[in-house]
Amino acid sequence: MNGGLRDMGMRNILDVRTELLNSGLLARSFPTEVYAINRPLFKTYPNITRSVITSPRVLIAIEETARQITKGDMDALPKQIALLEKNCASTMRRMKASVSSFFIKVTAWFLTKYLSKFLHSVQVCRGQMMMVKEASKRNVPMIYLPLHRSHLDYILVTLILWHYDIRAPFVAAGDNMNIPFFNLLMRWLGGFFIRRRLDSNRNKKDMIYRALLHEYMTKLLSQGEGLEFFIEGGRTRTGKSMIPKGGLLSVVVEAFNASEISDAFIVPVTFSYEKIIDGNYCREQMGLPKIKETFMGAVKAIFRVFFNTYGSVRVDFAQPFSLKEFMLHAKAYPYHPITLPTPPGRHSLDYGASYPNFSSTLLSTNGEAESTRMLVKALADHVVYTSDHCTAPMATHLIAFLLLTKYREGVYLRELTKSVHWIIRELQALHADVGFCGQSEHVILYAQELLGKHLISKKWQEEDNDLKLFPNLSLPSVFELSYYANAVSTHFALESVLAVSILINGNLSLFHLLTSATGVEKKVLREKVLEVAEEICTIIHNEFIFLPPCENLHSVLAGMLESFVSKEILSTEESAMDDELAFAGKDRRWADRLALSLDVDEEENEGSYVADQYYQINTERSDIRERLHFLVCVLGPILEAHFLVIKFALEELHTELPEEDFMKSLGGCARGKVESGLALFSESCAMIGLKSAVKSLQDLEILYSYDGANLRMLGLSEQQDSRAMLEHYASLLETALS
Repeated sequence: MNGGLRDMGMRNILDVRTELLNSGLLARSFPTEVYAINRPLFKTYPNITRSVITSPRVLIAIEETARQITKGDMDALPKQIALLEKNCASTMRRMKASVSSFFIKVTAWFLTKYLSKFLHSVQVCRGQMMMVKEASKRNVPMIYLPLHRSHLDYILVTLILWHYDIRAPFVAAGDNMNIPFFNLLMRWLGGFFIRRRLDSNRNKKDMIYRALLHEYMTKLLSQGEGLEFFIEGGRTRTGKSMIPKGGLLSVVVEAFNASEISDAFIVPVTFSYEKIIDGNYCREQMGLPKIKETFMGAVKAIFRVFFNTYGSVRVDFAQPFSLKEFMLHAKAYPYHPITLPTPPGRHSLDYGASYPNFSSTLLSTNGEAESTRMLVKALADHVVYTSDHCTAPMATHLIAFLLLTKYREGVYLRELTKSVHWIIRELQALHADVGFCGQSEHVILYAQELLGKHLISKKWQEEDNDLKLFPNLSLPSVFELSYYANAVSTHFALESVLAVSILINGNLSLFHLLTSATGVEKKVLREKVLEVAEEICTIIHNEFIFLPPCENLHSVLAGMLESFVSKEILSTEESAMDDELAFAGKDRRWADRLALSLDVDEEENEGSYVADQYYQINTERSDIRERLHFLVCVLGPILEAHFLVIKFALEELHTELPEEDFMKSLGGCARGKVESGLALFSESCAMIGLKSAVKSLQDLEILYSYDGANLRMLGLSEQQDSRAMLEHYASLLETALS
């Protein structure tokens, strides 16, 4: 976004008075009503039900399914086809949206007027919306891909687009939201409902349902209608973005490949809530089953929301980009992710996602399916990475993050104020914005009050004449506090990986970083630091998308390692020279090393000898030790969760076990370590994190799972090096956490 657009500033869409300046008495008296009346109605939305049901794709799926059911009985075939066609029409009625432009207008007026009952503001960037509006005029479909944080997400995008006279998209929703009365409202707002599992039978694809969904979305796209769906599948339970699902995105890509559409604009969208509106996810993090959505549950939730305060929400729209241009670039430069997406036929743990993942795409099974899957994977990862780095941390996020990474034992207000200034500068250096303003003391106290004393308590200390804040690290409250903190951790994830690698290679521990300097030089080998850092990224690859698909992990880590030298975390052995020459040559040597590390022409350097390069860790400086400790604590809970899973697998997986039993025992063991004080980070026993660690080991083919006798079984891979790899990873993570 250029400087001119950025200078347009933020807008609170709940306050329309700024848009009605120099208006008459009526507008000043009834601003929301006058504003809503002046907004234009969108043109009529198409009804494509008939064309979907009679499309060749659906008719072929019906016939193939009927033949499988009748098993060659030609006399029964016509009757079975007629029955499937009837079921097909019924499925479409349950799936389709019934968009009403008038209802969108009425709902937008209602939300604009009454969201302020429990939200201070809904902030959007005017410059971002100008970019989206310009893109929407190009006569190609707009594909809005938000990260999913709350049920309010469903209508916030439509509401914001209405404020800028941008046509509302059709919104994909999981059928868990297909609740009486509320489903009708969602359909009128553009919602269409899809199964949480596309196939009712795990071992057999529902070809008719897949064809219906594929054709419905393709028809909408071919008529120029926009789509909105949550690329992660479901709401995050951890506050971090989840690994994206490619099922619905594959429909858009296939529509482009089949020339159904000439292009589409992809718009990543991200939400920042100061306080979780949907309630916390502590129940699920403790290993208890999710409570199913019901009509009464939804009504109670709405009443609860209206009688509480949830602070502000910030919504960021990343710059729209052309699908056509992305596909051309992605084909020219194939994506090589840290681990490949789960291939078809292999199972992975269920996270309650609303949409299919990469192992359950809607793609056809032609010869190019695998390459197209990788294109979809690249596009999905690019969207999530972009969204992550567009997310503006709110006040509650920063305070929770600082308390869990720097001040787990509590902190005085004066010191926390300094740290808030420091963390804002760090984020600005990473080109990240923050979603609040004001004096730091006021921001801290506001965040503490909003989160509540059950998460952050405060106590006046007479002897120090200052207020002291204490984070609640007990179960399950720490899970909720961690949710807020994780909104910031993404920005420091890769830097944290490098810090952990430095500690491992320097034989340092968190305990060493908290004590005074020992006077012993700690040196690390450059290539070994990079090697271990890449290995850590591989182990925790399900936690973050560390870099965009167009970048190389080794090169990015090498460049970041050089930045550690410029930040004086590390130093290199330099020959003696006078101060002036040393100062003049410092930047040049740094640039030479960086250029070498980023050199993509490997053939020119092939066979050349490069001397081992050592770095000295500047542990004699207290500020460097403090920074390294902070960086390690960013990933500490994640690394400990993976360590717990690896150790438990080594001890328990001598033979196959039912996956449900394994996870239940694993959760109990992890919580037991926390309660007995044997864990460094109490949030490491969160069930979602443990499941993510198990899935990582499945992706690395160290663990496997399969369905048998109505149970999903989990076991250690029969590859000879599986147990050795687990032991190696356990040793690596134990060193980092010692």
